[in-house]
Amino acid sequence: MKNKKDIFYISAIILLAGATGQSYYSFKYQPAHQIQVYYNQNQPLNTEIVNLIRDADKFVYFSVYTFTRTDIEAALLAAKYRGLRVVGLTDRDQYSQLPAQKKLIDELRGKGIPVYTQDHLGIMHTKVLVTDKAYASGSYNWTAAATNLNDEVLEIGSDVSIRQEYQNILEQMFKKYEGPS
Repeated sequence: MKNKKDIFYISAIILLAGATGQSYYSFKYQPAHQIQVYYNQNQPLNTEIVNLIRDADKFVYFSVYTFTRTDIEAALLAAKYRGLRVVGLTDRDQYSQLPAQKKLIDELRGKGIPVYTQDHLGIMHTKVLVTDKAYASGSYNWTAAATNLNDEVLEIGSDVSIRQEYQNILEQMFKKYEGPS
């Protein structure tokens, strides 16, 4: 009987050690691939954008078609004041035709945040935020209507390769539209 108990205990110890080792390896060495999709009727998407901006340590890049939310503007300014590089892009026609957007973008520019406008015949219709830690993309414009009325989705993720792709795209767009903001 003693021999069976010893075998049982040794087997349990080996199983626990193996499970502990696998958990540690998964936590420590495997990249985070967390992706979440939010629907604005269930979750305030502006809060998710603000949280991503607040969590950034090095930079915040964004491109957005329509932008009138002052809470997101305040988060971008706070990131700039924390010493982060903050750069944005918006649609030329939305900027020139929406007084609220023009005012907000001009305020960001006045505080030292470059916000470029596209200069081609089409529209700049991306809605992307990327930081050194995460990305967000979807149909969500940064407006009260998109936050409270429309049906909007927002994908937020921390996958390193996807985040890097979004960063590369935004940096390419910034370079393309760089010049007088």
